[in-house]
Amino acid sequence: MRLFSGFKGSTVGLALTALLSLATMPATVAAAEELRFLVFGDSPYTAEQNEILKRTVAPAIRAAGYSFLIHLGDIKASGEPCTDQLIGDRYRQLMGLLEDRVFYTPGDNDWTDCDRPKNDPRFPEVERLDFLRGLIEANPLKLSSDWRYATQKGFPENARWTRGEVMFATIHIVGTNNGREQILRDDIESTLDLVGARDAANSAWLGAAFDAADKAGSGAVVIAIQADVTEGVGRPPCGASVRIQCDAFAVFRDELLRHAASFRKPVMLIHGDTSPFCLDKKFGGSTAPALWRLNALGDYSEVDATAISVRLGDSDEPFGIAPMMTGGSVARKCS
Repeated sequence: MRLFSGFKGSTVGLALTALLSLATMPATVAAAEELRFLVFGDSPYTAEQNEILKRTVAPAIRAAGYSFLIHLGDIKASGEPCTDQLIGDRYRQLMGLLEDRVFYTPGDNDWTDCDRPKNDPRFPEVERLDFLRGLIEANPLKLSSDWRYATQKGFPENARWTRGEVMFATIHIVGTNNGREQILRDDIESTLDLVGARDAANSAWLGAAFDAADKAGSGAVVIAIQADVTEGVGRPPCGASVRIQCDAFAVFRDELLRHAASFRKPVMLIHGDTSPFCLDKKFGGSTAPALWRLNALGDYSEVDATAISVRLGDSDEPFGIAPMMTGGSVARKCS
């Protein structure tokens, strides 16, 4: 969770002009060609980044006419205090980027890292997760029925919705080995019980998203999480008998590969938390050849959102990816 550099002011005017031009395109043309949405994450981490977000990025997001925005977690730096005030302010700021069209999946900075010695004051991580879920439940999105918006009972951060022929879902998987490491101010065994319950809920929600996509005849599925789950760590999968010093992402990896292989249409896994900004199909490999993996802008990059377009008519390149503010391209190899 490294900090990323500031946005160069000399590019702001050009970026805003281009985005405003996109916003004025006839809606019928844009709708006929592609679905366009944004992904943002790992920001803001500093006061400077927050000013960049307020003054340049947020106005551009509102002006550009994207369908919605997904935030991949880490609405604060790991060393910033996890107070009600700071987390509440950042959450409300996030929700204000696009009214009732922002979907948020938590990051480890937002709750599980709140018990670190560098935080002052320190908070028990389970209590901070309860507070975060309270914010989500107290501010439900008000979407029309055509979004088919739903959240998971007991896990309001896990959401599902549709736009056009695409099924979207957020699933709460975070860094710090999905909350299984560095449990410093809670009872370890009971906290691991809660992690296990969240793992089970995530598995059910992933399966439900693909079931809903099959039932609706969706042309693509997009799954958004915080953590980079794509590489194993040389440990056994976490489970009932092995709860620490294990690979907390192994079960999710296997399940996603299985669902994507069965779906046979384009699937994209979007995550943050690591570098580089990249898009490839290595993760799916021969098991799930229609599965793409996007490591979105965030750590190690400028304060910017990832602009994504979905083109179901293009079987070779169903997902278009670019930085929103600066344009340019995404690396086509993640490792």
